[in-house]
Amino acid sequence: MANDFRSRILAPVLIPALIVVVMGAFVGGVAALLLFNTKTGALAFAAVAAGGILFAVSLAAGRERLDTRGRAVLSLAAVLPFALGLGVATGVLGDVADEDRMINVLPLISVPEDAPVIAAENSIEFCLLAEDGTCVPTERWDVVPGASTEAVAFVFENLQPQVPHNVVITLLEGTENAPTPGAVLAESTLISGVSSEYFVAEDVSWADLPETWYFFCRVHANMNGIGTVVAAEG
Repeated sequence: MANDFRSRILAPVLIPALIVVVMGAFVGGVAALLLFNTKTGALAFAAVAAGGILFAVSLAAGRERLDTRGRAVLSLAAVLPFALGLGVATGVLGDVADEDRMINVLPLISVPEDAPVIAAENSIEFCLLAEDGTCVPTERWDVVPGASTEAVAFVFENLQPQVPHNVVITLLEGTENAPTPGAVLAESTLISGVSSEYFVAEDVSWADLPETWYFFCRVHANMNGIGTVVAAEG
């Protein structure tokens, strides 16, 4: 009877099911460690974990039988990266701000369709993308308020290969004829080469955004202009 149970139920059903559950828990745990770490921390955790696993495998494969010390080293190499990652994820190690954790970082795929877009295709001036795919040079950036009442989001596209650009959005000081930058409202990271970035004006909603502001590139000071909030057509 016991043999029948093991051969008909335990071996073909329960053991594979247990393996699936354990694998699912392991994958879910690793995903949680990555999501609750910063981008840099997640990359470091992945690299150290991969190195620990490879070391453990090479150590186990290089010896027919491990002594007590070998088993301890093997266990430490396999477990230590996960313990360190868990410590950072739970806040026991380090002081990671919640907004810097991967789970709270807005990915590019979530860019609102109405996010204003500005681009750079040379080192002289910014440009605005037209429907035909061209980029029209401009020193004026008229944007329509987004439908969301949350923080204002922008998209910056660097269209110039191998040349770094970014866009900084600030309060407007001086006059429109002689503008100077004021307090920073939002700033994209420096992008070298053809790529794009979605960035947010932290704690600034469309209602809080001034009607007129100033924008410029930190690398090329001559790339600047005036931005204005305009009403939607119709």
